Amino acid sequence: MSTIAQTLRHAALALDRYSDSPRLDAELLLGKLLGQPRSGLIARSDETVAAASEHAFADLIAARRGGAPVAYLTGSREFWSLPLTVTPAVLVPRPETELLVELALQLTRSAPRAECSVLDLGTGSGAIALALASERPRWRITGVDVSPPALEIARRNARELGLSQVDWRQGSWFEPVAG
Repeated sequence: MSTIAQTLRHAALALDRYSDSPRLDAELLLGKLLGQPRSGLIARSDETVAAASEHAFADLIAARRGGAPVAYLTGSREFWSLPLTVTPAVLVPRPETELLVELALQLTRSAPRAECSVLDLGTGSGAIALALASERPRWRITGVDVSPPALEIARRNARELGLSQVDWRQGSWFEPVAG
């Protein structure tokens, strides 16, 4: 059995040619597996990793080397400081997309309490709609996606975040919001 520090070091080396951030990927995957934040892994770096956890971690590292996104392997991704569930049914929210949220919020900076209607087409995990809902609770936000599994993920994220003001609709682009 190896320590947490050794396990992370070996995993980062294994991911070196497969990731732009091999150490971070290893920490996120091991942290998820052990139920520890990254800081917990550092604080417990001398503790040993159980054999069963080592095997499960090796499977995660192999999947990452095969190109699986870390977010799919952990089942979550942070967006706009909101923890979101993600699966292969949705695209992984990208940090650059937070700029879209910033721009939408800037458009109404002079009247942050004003009511506004927002349509999020191709909502996927609901990242944009939920980020806006968290910042502007009075806004009327509609999230649309053609994929029922994607909408289920968006609804689940809304429930887990306690953001019930988003109206989720299934359909292609403007079809479910005709008129």
